[in-house]
Amino acid sequence: MVKVSIIIPTKNNVNMLERCLKSIQCLDFPKDEYEVIIVDGYSTDGTVEIAKKYGCKVIFEDKGTISYARDCGLKYSKGEFIAFTDADCIVDKNWLNELLKEFRDENVAAVGGPNITPEDDTEFAKCVGDVLSFLSKVGARYGVEGGVVREIYHNPTCNVMYRKNVLEKVGGFNHNLITVDDEELDYRIRRKGYRILYTPHAVVYHYRRRTWRSFVKMAYNYGLGRGQAVKLHRDLGKWFHFIPLITILLIIMLLILSFLNNTFLFVTFLILLLGTLWIATISFHLSRKRERSFLKYFGLIVIWFLGYGLGMLRGLIR
Repeated sequence: MVKVSIIIPTKNNVNMLERCLKSIQCLDFPKDEYEVIIVDGYSTDGTVEIAKKYGCKVIFEDKGTISYARDCGLKYSKGEFIAFTDADCIVDKNWLNELLKEFRDENVAAVGGPNITPEDDTEFAKCVGDVLSFLSKVGARYGVEGGVVREIYHNPTCNVMYRKNVLEKVGGFNHNLITVDDEELDYRIRRKGYRILYTPHAVVYHYRRRTWRSFVKMAYNYGLGRGQAVKLHRDLGKWFHFIPLITILLIIMLLILSFLNNTFLFVTFLILLLGTLWIATISFHLSRKRERSFLKYFGLIVIWFLGYGLGMLRGLIR
């Protein structure tokens, strides 16, 4: 009997996916009690062949959004519990056991764990992981870690398990959201009175973005999805989400006003100087702690700030 359905959305991820599926094969869990469902966006690089090589169930989606892909996998799943991870992840051998362990309370709807940057990732990707981890310290959830099991408001879908009946009860993922669809789902689940837990023992190793271009796209899309989600539920917008957008709009406004009075140009320069010093301080701290490039950290934080802010603007007006 299938107890757990592992759903992995992917497109053109042949190299990453094989590593992921190898780690799933090594799970310390009865092989007849879980299934692996690959939801493919019509890959052209051999991804489907790799999935079939490892005995996965393969289904296809044609909308191109990850939220729709996850729901497609849910539709064809047989398990009582639904575990999500990504093609660029490697799961620990005790992953499923540690997630299932925390479902003792019937009111627990979801359990997730940390997603850690692997030691064999590239130097650039490790810098990306450090930046994401730092951003999590002010309240974001993506790179958060911790040492105890606790209740939490959200777990990213690179490392999470849900009760299938709860997913069906709340209507699954919102297919209109570019990103933040998993957090919006968890928001609706908690509004139904269910609990969401985090356990540090269910570990997934997550390969990060490896190029500047992919990181720019990530920052922009996360901002865009946040803007869309805030329009649906005001509670999904916290103070730190709005700082990049407010700063960008303030600078634009001051530059326009500077045509009327040079004082506004001085204020603009002062804001940019303080922002540069703040980012430089964070970059220096990370570079000393991790012994990595100050300039990479500085560039990544600037890109995240600008990309996220512009993406959020588009999400709010889209």
